[in-house]
Amino acid sequence: MGTREHAETLLLRIEKLIIKSSNPKLVKDLLVTLNLHSLATKNREYADFILKASTEEINLSALLNHLKICILNNHPLCSLLAFIQENDLVSDYELANIADTLQLQVNLIGIFEAITITMANGKEFAQDVYDHLNRFSSSFFPANPVAEFFFGVPYTASLFERLKLMSIKPGMLNILFHKLMGEKVETVADANAFITDKNLSGWNADIHPAELEAPAKGTAPGMGVNILEATWEDSTGHAKDKGGIENAMAGIGLIMIMESQQFASSFRLVSHILPQGVDLQETSAYELLPDLKIESTRKKIAQFGIDSQWRDLYNSWNLFFVISNIDSIFMPIKLLLPTVFSADPQNYKEVRLLTLFLFANLLLSESTRSNPVFAKNYFIKNAAIILKKWGEINKEYARDILHNKGGDSAADIESVYKHLFGNYPNLNFLRQLILFSQNPNEYSFTKSYTSHQIKHQSPLFFAMKRSLEEANTSKLQIHAVDTPGLEM
Repeated sequence: MGTREHAETLLLRIEKLIIKSSNPKLVKDLLVTLNLHSLATKNREYADFILKASTEEINLSALLNHLKICILNNHPLCSLLAFIQENDLVSDYELANIADTLQLQVNLIGIFEAITITMANGKEFAQDVYDHLNRFSSSFFPANPVAEFFFGVPYTASLFERLKLMSIKPGMLNILFHKLMGEKVETVADANAFITDKNLSGWNADIHPAELEAPAKGTAPGMGVNILEATWEDSTGHAKDKGGIENAMAGIGLIMIMESQQFASSFRLVSHILPQGVDLQETSAYELLPDLKIESTRKKIAQFGIDSQWRDLYNSWNLFFVISNIDSIFMPIKLLLPTVFSADPQNYKEVRLLTLFLFANLLLSESTRSNPVFAKNYFIKNAAIILKKWGEINKEYARDILHNKGGDSAADIESVYKHLFGNYPNLNFLRQLILFSQNPNEYSFTKSYTSHQIKHQSPLFFAMKRSLEEANTSKLQIHAVDTPGLEM
């Protein structure tokens, strides 16, 4: 039995425990729990669907079957599932204890797939969701990033969570601007009017008109800093010794692939944003949720030219991060939605940002981690073994992609990881943020590190290093490397 067959066996064991339809009472309760029942929108397609889902069972077979195939096609996740099955790391008894949680997640996937696909395709629905989430912000000035950082989240929010919300908001605001403009040619005056209307300030006011088909700047550095935030948390958090370090290296691999391949970004007009291989029916019904209809208005989307391998690695890497560092019930759903998980690669950046913005805000505003509805009420004996192997699989997959794409073999992931984080990851992370802020549209996190630099320079910022003389005298000196990128 091969890898895919072992993985499929585990998924079949899981399938036997779930019902492939929504539960209207549970859907209604989840909407209330997450304060989504009060979402005000004129989007009839979503409103009709969610009303039906709250009163009738919705068949989710097409949605779940599509997701199953996509998980099996994701190399690192398929390898992980096969490892679990081959080594009998999750018993039938443990799976039975997870059944209720799995059914909860099935209903969450149905709800949020409807929300996400409508945000991606509707002209005004994403703005409706944004306005709804802002209502629950505790900041007196949610359009200001500094006020948002200090006052826009609960006082218990971690530094990572504050940084994450602050760093993804400019991207979300740009999406809203381009959706508002529709097919119209955009001008600086349009961007300035949007900034004024929304009272935007700081980097939230970094709104630029789209030029169709023209290369756009800033996408790779922006993605890089978002990935770096998570790799820092993986490297320093409670899971660092349970696969976290290896997963952080996979994250560095994502940045290395992105920067070495110079994935291009540009704006295009599209009628639909759908998962790969999914179509609309003649009635505009969404193939994976036939009870939901999709708008066909032409819209601009900032496409980013990644490939399916990069997308699949990102999904597996980020799933590990979320489950290990945030929570294993609610937040993983943001990646398991077909609109994201199996997005056409060039659309991945935008749909991923939509769900990240939505879920990150709900996580904090609705305190999902302390809500009994999303409580983890099961135990997996071999969880630490599984997580450790998962981090290793992600790291190896990143290394394989780099090798196959002809990357500098001497500039291995471990060396670049040390260059970026050194012995003092907190200080080095802050340093990278400062360097990025000096040139956010052009900054490179990894590309400047050649094999010569890695071989002949100490990569560790404020890192402890012994020379032969120091070894004889047992004295330690602090060495700091030249700071790359200051001239940028």
